[in-house]
Amino acid sequence: MINEFIRKQLKLDAAKVPSTLPMYGNTSCSTIPLTMADRMAGPLRTARQKVILCGFGVGLSWGTVAFEPGPLVCPPIVEV
Repeated sequence: MINEFIRKQLKLDAAKVPSTLPMYGNTSCSTIPLTMADRMAGPLRTARQKVILCGFGVGLSWGTVAFEPGPLVCPPIVEV
């Protein structure tokens, strides 16, 4: 809910705010790398990308980083 609220407040297109919550649920600290591997693997494998990552937690904890990764090795996701 927080991510969707912030996306709407910033008037960002949903395609620019990838999410894996519907497929994998709350994956805690692995959410950002999982989302990168699931939703952004193709572009990250081929070229540098401008990326902003934001994480939010309980107790008003948060973290944000802007960087240009790529090309990266993105192995397939294995569900156990």
